[in-house]
Amino acid sequence: MAVHPPRRRQLLPPSPEEQARRAEEAAAWRAERDRRDAELRPARLAAVCAGPPVRDPDKAADCHCSCHPKPADAELHDGGLSCGCQLTPEERQQSWKEFTAELDSLELDTGFRSGEAELARRAEELGVTAQWRLVAAPFVITGDVDGRGFYLRERHGSYRVTIAPDDDPTADPWELPAEWATLDIADGDEDDLTDPDGGDNVAHALTVAVHAVRTFLARRGCEHQQPTDPRHLFCSWCGVRLAEADQWTTA
Repeated sequence: MAVHPPRRRQLLPPSPEEQARRAEEAAAWRAERDRRDAELRPARLAAVCAGPPVRDPDKAADCHCSCHPKPADAELHDGGLSCGCQLTPEERQQSWKEFTAELDSLELDTGFRSGEAELARRAEELGVTAQWRLVAAPFVITGDVDGRGFYLRERHGSYRVTIAPDDDPTADPWELPAEWATLDIADGDEDDLTDPDGGDNVAHALTVAVHAVRTFLARRGCEHQQPTDPRHLFCSWCGVRLAEADQWTTA
């Protein structure tokens, strides 16, 4: 893991001119799509009618699902017969109820339950608060370290640690709007999040995040020992390169 000077993370909205240009491009794309769809519709309708006998061929011809019109995927939606475009509003509502009921009936994975318990124990040991927000895609832990909100986000083999801005340090940076500035302070490879002692990886990920936040806060608050020997390049208190000490106070 590399704990580095703060890097500002903030979505900058496009200018009014850029927004107008994008809106114009989107409108042109939709018009071209509609023109192309209208031109090809007779052929799609003919192909739908030559395939499995769907309830509503017109809706199938207008549907962009890959189960239509030949069907392109005979395994999807029973070859188009059970596609959402063929269901009545009542049937779609019932299908959604059955789906949500099935989700509610599923038991949480025991590994998830165990990870939550280990995370809570590790947070108590470290004197912080923490929550497992997303299990995967991405993996996210959020919390508060010594009065500074943070999150650790991992995906595609790499992770970063981000903290709340200086003007609102206790905020949850994971919940802040993208237009608000937050500070990236550390990053690394997913292997850093694997407990080398074989313990719970979620709890170890919290340890990594807490270490990053506390290291960053210590370096930012350090007065940086200034040695008289010019060969001394690093602060003996916090370890930052003295020539880069100012970078830790701005973002």
